[in-house]
Amino acid sequence: MTIRVGSSLFAGVSPSVIPAAYAPLAVQQVLQLAAEYVEVHGHHKGDFAAEEGRAACAVGAIRAIVTGHRAVQHPLAAAAVEVLSRQLPDVNDDPVENVASWNDEPTTTALEVTRVLRAAALAVAA
Repeated sequence: MTIRVGSSLFAGVSPSVIPAAYAPLAVQQVLQLAAEYVEVHGHHKGDFAAEEGRAACAVGAIRAIVTGHRAVQHPLAAAAVEVLSRQLPDVNDDPVENVASWNDEPTTTALEVTRVLRAAALAVAA
């Protein structure tokens, strides 16, 4: 099953209204969809989500896919963040903090965030 946030199936639909028939997701799908979320809604730094609009950091995008809200925690989101953290230089023992530190670096771009999210998804599949 393929769920594409930016595709015609879910164009303009926030993750909170994706039909329950498409859940549950696997970590690999969450990471792929989080990459697409950032592409569609934008990349944010300094917090899980922008105050206006739907832009999100890497952690916020993952949480949005899983829960429909960019700041709400969930075990599946935590598992996806942990997988993503393993793709990054280890600067913090806490996966959320490790990803957030990388996400907020001035040199980290939306393109890099989507690339690393997809690489993490492929690592899960391997």
